[in-house]
Amino acid sequence: MKEKIQDEINNHINDMNYWGTKKNIENESLIFDYMLDNKIVNQDWFDSRLKHTNIELLKELKKLL
Repeated sequence: MKEKIQDEINNHINDMNYWGTKKNIENESLIFDYMLDNKIVNQDWFDSRLKHTNIELLKELKKLL
């Protein structure tokens, strides 16, 4: 999962039009669901980071793994 998160971070950095694409939404949903399903974070964790950018959020999730 760390590699998938890093790939997603790289996609955001390398393509300014990547955010909001179908691929982006599917990949982030997969990552977020994994983190929730495995109780690595909970919904409150996500709620407390609503103002984070996608890259910031992904970097924080990667650190938790």
